[in-house]
Amino acid sequence: MGRRRLRLEDLVEAGVFDVGNHRHRRALDESEPLDDPELEELRQLALWHRDRNDAKTMGAERLRQFADAVARASR
Repeated sequence: MGRRRLRLEDLVEAGVFDVGNHRHRRALDESEPLDDPELEELRQLALWHRDRNDAKTMGAERLRQFADAVARASR
């Protein structure tokens, strides 16, 4: 039996999002909208850039911004 899928809501609640972790990025891609407006806006920006094959430039920066915001939200 494989590992259960991560949910973005669980990662946000734990205050952790690792931009280098494939499972974390998949949770971002598959998530429903988040309740926190700031996090949701950053999530949407990250998804938009990832969909535009811009992952190596702005997409990577948006993922880092999202990860930083998740860490701040848990404090």
